[in-house]
Formats: sequence, structure tokens, C-alpha cells
Amino acid sequence: MNTLFDKIWDSHVVSQMEDGPVQLYIDRLYCHEVTSPQAFDSLRERGIRCFRPEQIVCMPDHNTPTHDQDKPIGDPVSKAQVDALERNAAEFGLRHYGMMDPGNGIIHVVGPEKGLSLPGMTIVCGDSHTSTHGAMGAVAFGIGTSEVEMVLASQCILQQKPKSMRIRVEGKLGKGVTAKDLALWLMMKLTTSGATGYFVEYAGSAVRSLSMEGRLTLCNLSIEMGARGGFIAPDEVTFEYIKGREFAPKGEDWDKAVEYWKTLRSGDDAVFDRELVFDAAEICPMITYGTNPGMGMPIDACIPSDAASKSLDYMGFNPGERLLGKKIDYVFLGACTNGRIEDFRAFASLVRGRRKADNVTAWLVPGSWAVKKQIEEEGLDKVLEQAGFELRQPGCSACLAMNDDKIPAGKYSVSTSNRNFEGRQGPGARTLLASPLTAAAAAVTGVITDPRTMIQKRVKQKFDIITSTCVPLPVENVDTDQIIPARFLKATTRDEKFFGENLFRDWRYNADGSPKKDFVLNDPRYSGCILVAGKNFGSGSSREHAAWAIAGYGFKVVISSFFADIHKNNELNNFVLPVVVSEDFLKELFESIEKDPSCQVRVDLPAQTVTNLASGRSENFEINSYKKYCLMNALDDIDYLLSQKDRIEEYEKSRCSR
Repeated sequence: MNTLFDKIWDSHVVSQMEDGPVQLYIDRLYCHEVTSPQAFDSLRERGIRCFRPEQIVCMPDHNTPTHDQDKPIGDPVSKAQVDALERNAAEFGLRHYGMMDPGNGIIHVVGPEKGLSLPGMTIVCGDSHTSTHGAMGAVAFGIGTSEVEMVLASQCILQQKPKSMRIRVEGKLGKGVTAKDLALWLMMKLTTSGATGYFVEYAGSAVRSLSMEGRLTLCNLSIEMGARGGFIAPDEVTFEYIKGREFAPKGEDWDKAVEYWKTLRSGDDAVFDRELVFDAAEICPMITYGTNPGMGMPIDACIPSDAASKSLDYMGFNPGERLLGKKIDYVFLGACTNGRIEDFRAFASLVRGRRKADNVTAWLVPGSWAVKKQIEEEGLDKVLEQAGFELRQPGCSACLAMNDDKIPAGKYSVSTSNRNFEGRQGPGARTLLASPLTAAAAAVTGVITDPRTMIQKRVKQKFDIITSTCVPLPVENVDTDQIIPARFLKATTRDEKFFGENLFRDWRYNADGSPKKDFVLNDPRYSGCILVAGKNFGSGSSREHAAWAIAGYGFKVVISSFFADIHKNNELNNFVLPVVVSEDFLKELFESIEKDPSCQVRVDLPAQTVTNLASGRSENFEINSYKKYCLMNALDDIDYLLSQKDRIEEYEKSRCSR
């Protein structure tokens, strides 16, 4: 009682039949091409229209090819389903995002990204993975075609109320562990029937720390535990994700909506039918070895001795076998589980600077056209291309064998999708479910690989005397949005190389990703690890991402006549030395560099001097003695605090004795 599930469900009850189902009002119905045509036919037979057409959204995704979408679909059966959805939407006056429409994609990716799925809603679709939308703080679940017809006809559905379960995951997820690993780990623990009959609320510090993309992944996989659906109470992460999206409330309506959304949480006295608590520290990168999503294990473990023999026979594995080093044939990144921008960022972060293995065929499929656009805006497509990968067009793709993307019989596919059933990705295909990081590791090594062994650790180098040519940026008031655009704040990993590649992104590249020849970073005359910038560098946001981008590009020193305080400190925390000089000295530096791009500047941290070697002129600069000590000894604040462990413990003892 008094659970969030109760609050949303009960507020949508139109009537309760005695000893029967609930008449539940539905706020949003999503229709795709596979489970809806018969429902529309039935409306025609009854001679009725859709009850609330403005609350229904149609979108083909299962049958759409992931290449040449501007051409007719080759498979006649797939084409018939896609065409039928378009006709039905037109006849019944429904919103429809067809192939090649900028709003098209996988329905469970597009709904949240457009702000069509909102907290407190009831949402249904003729697709089991409708549970995805629960990440928005909604009660969302899959239904059958007869129930699709119910909603089309009355905007209501007859349902028995499920029981409630809360799964709390406390602590911090470890290195290389993603929301996908969390979900696979829960399925390993609970099996594919462990949540049958329940609606699951995910909670705990580990869940709260997930991005919206991670939450969507976790809720997507609720159905694979047997749950009716899964959801997460909305919070600031949710509100920030929704704000400004196409169908999100605006102006005063936004303020009112957020005020209501903040009430959507389980009460302190809430009683669940079942409650489970897990420790995030126990979770590792996961991979499946069998033919249902619950047959998973830590990637460095061995297949259990009691694993079902039928499944192992199909997969070609044996009890006690380790999968690390197992040769694979295909890698699939995509689906409503892992087809979002964060998934492509993660994949790109690991393949950057590497090459796709020759024995691997890789299908990288964005979940929507909007995701594809963002991939290109962030330059991830270039990273993937340089690593030997090709970006395809949006669709469900190799999640299931309803389109052209089928895994051949007997071949092994490391897949970020949601199901590894026999024949799911094609007759005889052998599917191993994994996270985008694990898929990326397999894609570049050609074998199953623990992604933790490939995640690069930040290297901290001692700072002493640096002599280098300079890159001039004679622009005043350079703010952090210009250093690294706000869209890059959605990244959940601290990949300095990624940020470095997108330093001054909008000044540096055209909309099509081609470099702007007149921008200094694209000018071959200028190079070096010292950036000379105009007055008031780093103003605006406190985002440390700007400092990551500067460090990731390779700059070790930034010289200016004035720095924004927060950005200056962020640079120091990332082993970039901000040097403040007089405006006269700065002007002289720009003149020297313009006259001779090969001229050098020497920065002497021990002496706290900066020298223009072209003129011989020097100036002293100020730096906090503590930060100077850290730079010269390659120590960051955490290193220092850890060195003070004894003092911290002494303080704790003295405090307890008061």
C-alpha cells in the first residue's frame, strides 16, 4: 500500500468490476506495424472510430530495413505491414512517423526522446518491451492485439492489478559495469520468472546514479524477469531529460507538471508485496551463455555445471567452460535496449584508436534518426568509421529476425539487444547478450573480452618545465559552451580523448562534420601543448567537461590575462596549468605567434615564470602552493585526501568522544 505503483494505477481506474478486472484509463497508446493491423480491421467491422486519436502514436520499426530506407522495402510481407500501418494511421487520423521521417525510429526510443512518455502516465503498446517507458516514472506495459483494439476503441483496457515489488540496488557500480550488466545480473539472480505477476519499482543509490539512458535500459529488461513492467520514481535526472523536448509541457505548464511529478514516489510507509536489496559492488560485466536472458554470468566466470543441456547444445558450449577468448562472428549494437546516444558513446569510447577485427561483421544501428543525428553532431560517426565500423539507419534491426539483418545459422553474435532465444536473431543464430562496452571489446578483438581490461586509465604526469610552440585563440570571453557544447554533458564516462576530439566543436566543424579550414585547430601552421587565449577564458558554466576537453586535446598549459575562477580550478584539477599574464604580455605573445608560428614559449612551474623565447621577455605568474605541489608530484585531490587517512580517522575518534 502507498507505493508509487498504487498511486499511478489507482488514479487511472475508471471502474472496478466485482470479482473482475479493473477498467484502466490509458494516457498513451503506441502502435507499431506488427501487432496493430488486426485491431484496426476490427474497428472497421464494428463501424467505430478511435476514441481519443490525439493520444495515439504510430511508428513502423520491426520490419524497417537499416539501409536504403528511401527505396521500397524488398520483402513483400514486411512491406505489407509497414504500408498497412501508414494507411490505418491516415484513415483514423492518427499521428504517424513513417520511414525516413526525422521523427521515426524504434517506438520505445522515440517516445521518451520526444517527450511523449511522461511521469505519472499509463502507457501501453502491443510490444512486451513497452516497460522501457517506466524509466520516465510511468506505468508502462505490453499488451496483445485484442487489447490494442480496446484502447483504440475506448482509451481504456481491462486488466487485473499486478502485485508490487521493489528492487533496491545500493552502492556504486564498478568499472566497466553498465545498466545492461545490472539488468543481466538481476536476471541471473532472479531467473526469467522471478518477477512474474509483479510490477517492479527500481530504487536505491545505484539506480539513482544511472542516467536516463541507463534507466531506460534497465526498465526495458524488466519483462525478461517475468515482470509485468518496471519503473523508477521520477527525480531531477528525469526532469532534466524531459525539459525542452518536443511534447514536454512548456512555460507555466512545465512548472505545474514538475510540481506534480515531485509527488510521484512511494511513501515512507509503503508496503510492497515483495522487496529485495542487492549490493552494487557485487555486479560485474555480464554475458549470457544460454537461450534465455536469465542464463547469464560474470564475463570472467565459468558456465554453471547445472546449466540446461538443451540450451548448451544449441549454443555449442559445455558446463564449466569459460567464454573469455571465445571467437565470435557478429556484433550488434542497437535495439530498444541499447540504441541510444549513450550506448554509442560507450561503444565509441572503447573502439577509439583501435580497429574492428577482420573476422567480425558489425551492425551498429541507432534507435532513431534523432540518435543518428546526435552521433554525427558529436563526431562519433568519424570515430567509428576510423575504427572500421559502418553506421546503419534506424530500426529494430538484428534484435529479431523480422527484417534483413539476420545472423546466419551457427554463428555467434554478441548483441546488445534483449533476448537470446533460439532463432531470435535468425534461424540457428547463437546470441550472447552483453553491454555496449562488452560488444565493443568483442568487436575489436574478435573474441569475447572483458571490457575492464581495455578501459584506459588516466595517466598523471609530473609537471616541471614545458617548452612548446603555441596555438593562438585571440578571442575574449570564451565560455564553456564554446569550449565543449552543452550536448556533450550527457556523457557518463570521463573519456578525455572523446572530449578532446570535440573541443571547440561548433567552431571547429561544419554541420556535416567537415573541419572548418579557417579555425586555428585545423590550421597546420599551429601546434603545440600551449593554448594562448583571449581575456576571460572559461566563463559561464562550471562544467568540468571543458577542462577534460582541453586536457584531452593535449594542451598542458593555457595562457590568458584572466580566467573564470571555477574553470581555472577545473583546469588545475585536470593537470592543465592556467597561467595568468598581463594584457601587454598576452598581446606580445599573439603578435609573436602570428609573425612566426614556430616561435616557442617556456613555462617554468618551479620558478613560476613564463617566457616568450621570441623576445626573451618573461613574467611571473601566481599559483596556489598546494596546487603547485600537486602538479609537480602528479597528485590530485583524491591522492592527497587518501594520504590523510590517519588524520581523518583521528578526527572521527575525537568527534565520537565529544
